[in-house]
Amino acid sequence: MTPDIEGEYETDVERAEIALDPAWFPAVENRGEGLFVQLRATAVMSWLARPAVKQRLDSLAIGYLHWAKERKSLRLFPGGPYVLLHTLSHLLIQSLAMRCGYPASSIRERIYADTEAQQFGILLYTGSPDADGTLGGLVQQARHIEDHLAQALRMGALSSNDPVCAQHAPGESLEARWLHGAACHGCAPVAETSCEIRNDFLDRALVVPVLGRSPDSRRRAVRCIARTRSDPLQVQSACADG
Repeated sequence: MTPDIEGEYETDVERAEIALDPAWFPAVENRGEGLFVQLRATAVMSWLARPAVKQRLDSLAIGYLHWAKERKSLRLFPGGPYVLLHTLSHLLIQSLAMRCGYPASSIRERIYADTEAQQFGILLYTGSPDADGTLGGLVQQARHIEDHLAQALRMGALSSNDPVCAQHAPGESLEARWLHGAACHGCAPVAETSCEIRNDFLDRALVVPVLGRSPDSRRRAVRCIARTRSDPLQVQSACADG
């Protein structure tokens, strides 16, 4: 049993109350740091309207239907923006881990993809229950977010398993990898302690040009341009057209 993108489980088991009139709840206090990357809603909606993107998302949706049928799940496909943000998040984690002082397994993600409200963002963070918290290495890298985005896109453009990885079609998967597009353990997946949804819903082809795609989809792949404000905690990314 796995949670959905909101962390909820499909189950008919009811949660037991800890008391008739609970006055307390179990909690853990962590101290840490993180950075937030926001994508322009207009750019994401324009990206969704591209024929090549629609075709790719149709293939991912077919793969999801196979997965849902096998598990008798009633959940809906999370949508293209979620797959885009989730894949970009993993690529950024890999880039940040090279310079922030924390291993990739210590950096966690939270994806915000609300198509109806047109709000799209990624939170990458780390935390510790220790009283001293963390050391500021992740926040410091917000000053270099443009470099990390460029490095993430470079890493995502090629996998050690290409062209097999790049040409993987989720709707026609012989390995039953229904929830993956161009994604394998040579590129997009990270440690499951970092991923919010068990390394599912990943596809490099929605983020960067990959081998085996049409010239149009390669030329018009998503480019992410970062705009860093004076405050390193306020990092905003714009997903540009063309």
